[in-house]
Amino acid sequence: MSYQKKFFRKPVKKHAPFDMAQVATGIHIFCDGACEPNPGAGGWGYAVYRDGVEIAHGCDGLAETTNNVMELTGMLKAIEWVLHAFMKDKPVTIWCDSMYVVNGCNDWRHKWKRNGWSRKGPAATKPETGEVKNLDLWKAIDEKLNACTGLKISWVKGHNGTVGNERADELSLMGRQQAMAAAGIEEPKAVVDYLTAEYKRVMAG
Repeated sequence: MSYQKKFFRKPVKKHAPFDMAQVATGIHIFCDGACEPNPGAGGWGYAVYRDGVEIAHGCDGLAETTNNVMELTGMLKAIEWVLHAFMKDKPVTIWCDSMYVVNGCNDWRHKWKRNGWSRKGPAATKPETGEVKNLDLWKAIDEKLNACTGLKISWVKGHNGTVGNERADELSLMGRQQAMAAAGIEEPKAVVDYLTAEYKRVMAG
């Protein structure tokens, strides 16, 4: 979620605390993406848990990107971990707090693919062409999801105290910092102040 949206968003509906019993056994992966500001410097991250204990993680970023690209990349990297760990046919759940990514994985990509990877009708991203945004990432996600028979994609409320989600959020911010350091980019003061508060919130959780 972008810096601007966090300060100007409308009040959101409260959700019940995440039931940690859902992730106490088996393999569960939490993924996330961050971009401050949006568009701007961003990062992605994922954390893998086996029976409630973190066993692997990854993060990185880009100096110029968008929030949706980072959310999608976090999902893609999480799916790639499943494949690289030879768990494509095992029961694994990937948890993501982006409804755009979750709905795209579970529903929209099938419709887009049937339509030749275009969005037709009044809801098209670009009514003239029906072009799907971030098409390269969606095609990569589709290909890798199709190779996994036991994988489930589920939504988790972000910033709700869920350990795995908070960890993925932390990793995405770390990835963003890595990308900025590699590019030699300094943070704008407003973003520095925001991220300092965000790190304190994440680490307190």
